[in-house]
Amino acid sequence: MSRESFRRTLKEKGPLSLRVHLSKKRESEIMHIAKSPVVTMAPTTPIYDAIRIMAKKGFRRIPVANPGTKALEGIITATDIIDYLGGGKKFEIIQQKHGGNFFKAINEPVRLIMTKNVVFVKTSSKISGAVKLMKEQNLGGLPVVDEENRVRAIITERDIANMFADRLSGVKVAELMSEKVVTALPKTTIFETEKTMATQGFRRLPIVSDSKIIGIITAMDIIRFFGSGKVFAYLQSGNIIQVLNTLAMEIATKEVATIEPNADIGKAAKIMREKNVGAIPVVENEKLVGILTERDFFKIIE
Repeated sequence: MSRESFRRTLKEKGPLSLRVHLSKKRESEIMHIAKSPVVTMAPTTPIYDAIRIMAKKGFRRIPVANPGTKALEGIITATDIIDYLGGGKKFEIIQQKHGGNFFKAINEPVRLIMTKNVVFVKTSSKISGAVKLMKEQNLGGLPVVDEENRVRAIITERDIANMFADRLSGVKVAELMSEKVVTALPKTTIFETEKTMATQGFRRLPIVSDSKIIGIITAMDIIRFFGSGKVFAYLQSGNIIQVLNTLAMEIATKEVATIEPNADIGKAAKIMREKNVGAIPVVENEKLVGILTERDFFKIIE
């Protein structure tokens, strides 16, 4: 089946079928799959509290809302935190404002590093509109707000990928995967991983040895690491260098689900849903040849 004919098939079977169920609760289309109620935080919330909530709940992003009106004011993501704690330009704040003192830095309010101009959708929006925005803005999730700009829910690329997991078929993994994969080595440190993620714009790096995948490190692995009690003790003492020099392999996932390039994307989607992961490395003859992410599914979802 060609990709264009698959698009047509998907349109015929796709989001429109949700309308059959909507009348029961009189929900809008997007609210049918968005997560609600949603966890939000005030702009004054310390960054370390955001890290702990993300680590505990498994959230990659948290909307920032006015504590009184609940109006959307920003969004804090795992990528923002990785950028701040060593990855990119926001790391300069720690060096310039706090002289490298990480403990002071993590007690700054989230408004210091949050994204202020937030891309969002309304509760009345269609799922197709959310997909289009995520594609255009290269975003993994969008807050959902009502007519008064109050945060009501959040919709992510995983919500959409899971919704389509049972409908995706007829296209090979090789057609959608990214062939140029940025990887890490067994000796790569967390600091080096953060810098790569921040500068290259990736949330996950396969760890390879002799072209074979031996692990995968994600932004959320790093968030959970920084949210642990052991690391907090290092942050309090100011001894952050030992933390940043930890090998990424120590906190990476070692048992990595993989898929072959000739496999159907439906199989890949189901594995990703079952494992609750946002990407699956593509392996041929035990060698890494690509990576398939939730966002790659958007190439054929319209």
